[in-house]
Amino acid sequence: MSAYLKIENIGVCPPEGFTVLGVSLADTSSREGVIGTFGSGSKHGVAVLLRNELNPVVFAGTLKLEFGTKPQTVGDGLAEKQFARLVVRYGGVDANGVNRSSTEDLGFVLDYGKQDWNEVSLALREFVSNAIDRSIRERGDWSGVKIEIVDEAQVRAKRDHTRVFVPLNADVLQFYNDLGKWFLHFSEPESLSKAILPKRNRNLGDRKAAVIYRRGVRVREFESSDTESLFDYNLDDLTIDEARKASDWDVRHHCGRALAGAEKSTLAILFNHLLNSDKPVWEFSFDTYSLQPSYRDNEADQLRQKNWQEAFLQVAGDDAVLTGEGSADQLERKGYKPVKAPEGLVNAASRYGLQTPASVLSVDELSGRDITEASPDAQAAVDLVWELLQQVRLTNGKEKPVVKCFSSILDGGTMLNGYYRQGEVFINADLAGSASVVAGRDALSNRLLKVALEEVAHFVTEATDNSRDFQDFLLELSVKLARSGSRKEVAA
Repeated sequence: MSAYLKIENIGVCPPEGFTVLGVSLADTSSREGVIGTFGSGSKHGVAVLLRNELNPVVFAGTLKLEFGTKPQTVGDGLAEKQFARLVVRYGGVDANGVNRSSTEDLGFVLDYGKQDWNEVSLALREFVSNAIDRSIRERGDWSGVKIEIVDEAQVRAKRDHTRVFVPLNADVLQFYNDLGKWFLHFSEPESLSKAILPKRNRNLGDRKAAVIYRRGVRVREFESSDTESLFDYNLDDLTIDEARKASDWDVRHHCGRALAGAEKSTLAILFNHLLNSDKPVWEFSFDTYSLQPSYRDNEADQLRQKNWQEAFLQVAGDDAVLTGEGSADQLERKGYKPVKAPEGLVNAASRYGLQTPASVLSVDELSGRDITEASPDAQAAVDLVWELLQQVRLTNGKEKPVVKCFSSILDGGTMLNGYYRQGEVFINADLAGSASVVAGRDALSNRLLKVALEEVAHFVTEATDNSRDFQDFLLELSVKLARSGSRKEVAA
């Protein structure tokens, strides 16, 4: 005797739910947990099963629907092609008490949707989702759903219920055995209200990639990445298309938003992995945009900030600093414990108030620079430039700036000659490391003097490179020095 998978729910689905594309009553419900949206899943599901030579039988109350195909030839004058057109044969009594025994054309062919709807499990997922939706709308929960293996003698109607019977083969049996992995409703209903789920053997194979659910229904495993994940995810508002697929970017973004709002215990798992393992995980691919706070400064954001801070402190300690690769050495020299993390996570953590290099290191330390006292040459170069500015009255009423030297710890591929900041002039020690000043100012290199002039000009004008004020100052200085030199020559 043949066996079938029976999918049953309380309430009678209108036959149009299985026969007319676009018809869905689930999306008219405001009840929490309702899954359906598009009104195409049952129709695609029927086609998937027929393509796999599995003829489903549906009972909408006491009305029986049997699905099959009929041949159709379509030509355009140049070529002809054979199609299998879907049909439904009715039998029994409908909801209005009318006996029906007709066969109707469904208006689409068997190849419709086959590129995306290519697995028996996808069809079965749709039938179970519809059953859950109707039960929720009928009684407020999914307790009216029953899924079991039955024999052919039990393929019959049940008043006030909808029943879908699918002939049992290896694929159908596998879906039934994995039902708890496809639907959290049947394996861990307590997780339906949670966005982040601890790993718990939800993968369909040996992989440990992130398993993504939408409102408790399995959407996908994140197969475009071979990296294991720390968590699985159950997302209420993940955007899916009519093929029930979501883009990689949408999945990552929504999972990142879920992690941003995670409980302290969940975040502690993330930070503990950073502290104790060099193994990358999928969550490291989340960007700052998805992880960062909303900046609405509401109660939810305040709780997120508290959870992030307390989780990191609990796991890493008060001397720990979340950092990328570049600042670890500087942090260790200052007595901190660097905890290395991807830049996206570091940037987000900084916005939640965690200790990061930006909060514990100076601007120079972050830039990989050591600051030292001015060398004799550096001081002499600035002194000479300042005397010239005083001579032509271009000091703008300011006192001579403090001079310091710097050396770069990190090599970024370019050499910074000097800079001005907050009343101080800094000159690269590689330009001012000799003691040539003992031989007199004439021994100072032109390059050193040029750098000193540029940074002192920034100090006087407080203008940036390439600004009009900066250019005007240097032009005016050139003119005044030239005229000053001319007057001295005439006087001589």
